[in-house]
Amino acid sequence: MEDKNIYTLLDFCTSLENNIKNTYPKSFWIKAEISKLNLYNYSGHAYPELVEKKDNKIVAQIRSIIWKNDFLRINAKFLQVTKQPLQDGLSITCRARLSYNALYGLSLIIEDIDPYITLGDLEREKFECIERLKRENIWNENKNKSLAMLPQRLAIISVKTSKGYSDFMQTIQENNHGFAFFTYMFHSLLQGDGASIQMVEALNIIEQVKDYFDCVLIIRGGGGDIGLSCYNNYMLCRKIATFPLPILTGIGHSTNETVAEMISYQNCITPTALAEFVLKRFENFQQSLDSLKDSLVKNSKLLLDREKTNLDFSKKRIVTNSSKAIILEKHKCENLKKDITKGVNIFFDKEHTKIDNINKIINTLKPENILKKGYSITTLNGNIITNANQVKKNDKIITKTFNGEFSSIVE
Repeated sequence: MEDKNIYTLLDFCTSLENNIKNTYPKSFWIKAEISKLNLYNYSGHAYPELVEKKDNKIVAQIRSIIWKNDFLRINAKFLQVTKQPLQDGLSITCRARLSYNALYGLSLIIEDIDPYITLGDLEREKFECIERLKRENIWNENKNKSLAMLPQRLAIISVKTSKGYSDFMQTIQENNHGFAFFTYMFHSLLQGDGASIQMVEALNIIEQVKDYFDCVLIIRGGGGDIGLSCYNNYMLCRKIATFPLPILTGIGHSTNETVAEMISYQNCITPTALAEFVLKRFENFQQSLDSLKDSLVKNSKLLLDREKTNLDFSKKRIVTNSSKAIILEKHKCENLKKDITKGVNIFFDKEHTKIDNINKIINTLKPENILKKGYSITTLNGNIITNANQVKKNDKIITKTFNGEFSSIVE
C-alpha cells in the first residue's frame, strides 16, 4: 500500500498563509471597482467587494477589508478631493496587501486609496458622456423643447425626506400671488449607487403619462456635493436629452455642472431657485396682464374722451347748423309769406279790377242807366215789346222813359 502524506486542513491553510506571505511580502497598487462597499456602522470597518469587468461582465472578484481607522482617514481624503465619499460603483486605485486567514479565507487589506486617480476616472466618464451625446446630435435636444407659458402640472423626481424637495414645495405653495400648481412626486434615489437607474425608471413611468404634465423637475438638496457622479451617467443623461417634456433640474451644489444639468432645459443651482424660476414665469405673465389691463383702461379712457370731445363738437355743430337752418328756414318762410301775400294781393287786386269792370258793365246795362241815354221800354200787358209784330191796332201800350211813362193806342 502506497504511503500517503495526509495534512490537516489547518496545516494546509497555515502552509498556504505562509507561502502567500513569502510570495507577497509587501503591499502593491491594484485598480478595481467597488461592487459593494459593505460599511458596518457599529464597528466602523468596511468590507468592499472588488471586481473587474469586461463588456459589463465580472471577470475577477475578491473581498477586501478597510479597518476603521484607515477607513476614516481614506474616506476623509477621498471626500475632500472628489467631493463625494467612498460608495458602491466607484472605480478606485488602492494600495493593498494580500492576506490569508485559515478561517476567513483570502482577502486584500486596503491601506490607502488614491482619490486623484478616481477623480480622473470620474472626469473621464463625464467627458466621454458629453462627447457621446454630442456625437449622437442630442446634446441640445431637451433645451429646444417648448416649455408651457404657465407650467402648472409638475412631475417631480425626488424623495419626500429630501430637504430640497421640502424647500421647493414650501416656496411654490406659499407664493404671495396665490398661484396654484398640481404636483406629483415620483420617488427615486438622488445620489450614489443605483440613483441613475432609479431616475431612468422614474422617467420611463412619467413618459407613459406625459400628457398629464407640462414638465419634469429633478429636485435634490441638502446633500452638498456628495454623490453627484450619477448625474454624469450616460444612460440617465441620454434619457434626459431625448425626453419628450422639458426637464428642469435643481440638484443643489456649488461645483461644476454635471452633464444632466448641462443638457436639461433649465438648470437652477438650488431647489428654491428652481421654484422661483417657475414662479417667475407666472409673475411675468401677471405683470403682462396688469400692463395690458392698464393699457386697455388708459386707451379706452383716451378713446372715450376723444369720442366725448367729438360728440360735444358734433353737438355744438348740430346746434349751430340747426340754428342757422332754423333762421334760414324762418327767413325762407318769411320770404315765402311775403311772396304769397304779394301774390294774393295781386290776385285780389286783379279780381277787384275784374269785379269793378263787371260792376261798371252791370251799371251800364241797368235799365235806368240805359233809359238815361234816351232809350225807352214799351210794354203790352206788362210784357216788353221787342218786335212790332207783337202789337195790333188799338192795343194799348205803355212806354217807360227815364223820368216817367206814358200810354199810347196803336193805330
